[in-house]
Amino acid sequence: MSALGDGLNQLRQLLVELEERSLDQPVGSAEEVLQAIELATAFELFEAESSGLLLQIVANLWDRVRQQDLSPGEIHTVSEKLRAVGYTDAEIQEILDLEPED
Repeated sequence: MSALGDGLNQLRQLLVELEERSLDQPVGSAEEVLQAIELATAFELFEAESSGLLLQIVANLWDRVRQQDLSPGEIHTVSEKLRAVGYTDAEIQEILDLEPED
């Protein structure tokens, strides 16, 4: 998962760099604009699909891990690791099937 996250961040940085360069250098044609739009759209679709896939993979893995009767401390560690890679509290709660915290 970490490698995919790193790849997404590198791609995001590349898109930001391309956008910044376009401010300094005039766009030569409508074709270049269309290519940039297609690239940005493809990235957004890829990011959404990969995020959904990663959520499903984590949920499937957690189903297997859940059978091991983890301690509250171990569950907290898993939650923190998921949060560190960008999962929201709602996603973590769904993955871990936890009751809402007070």
